[in-house]
Amino acid sequence: MKKLVLLFLFISSPIAAQAGGWQTYRNDRFGATADIPAGWRMGEAPANDDGRVFTSPDGRATITVSGSLDVLPRFQEIEIMTQPNAGETIDYKRQGRDWIVVSGRKGDRIFYKRSLLSCGGTVWNTVYLDYPAAEKAAFDPIVGHVAGSLRGGKGWGTGKCR
Repeated sequence: MKKLVLLFLFISSPIAAQAGGWQTYRNDRFGATADIPAGWRMGEAPANDDGRVFTSPDGRATITVSGSLDVLPRFQEIEIMTQPNAGETIDYKRQGRDWIVVSGRKGDRIFYKRSLLSCGGTVWNTVYLDYPAAEKAAFDPIVGHVAGSLRGGKGWGTGKCR
């Protein structure tokens, strides 16, 4: 019985999802593309088709891959994207010329957001991960892979993108 419980815990862990391989998701509207652990369930497309939410097999974590138009002056966009939402505490914030990373906590959960400016500065492509803080060590490799796989590309809503 003890072996069965351990097997169940391993199968339902984020590391087991990582060990099962990866699937690539590409948003047709904004071209946002990222790898998602195999076995994570893709949610329904929102009405505006800006991306998708993927839920871990155990339902305790999510990954969102999305895109949005860069409609405000750059300094305003960056200010909005790097400020905490209600109940959030930001622990890590970095930015470059065409990217932003923000990570922190909301209660007993960790969030991690990486955004890339693409398509001639007209589109923000983003991955957003949300998972239990108690499982940080197990999720670190998933966060690293997903964030590292984010890239922009042409979509039907990207305009100037080559």
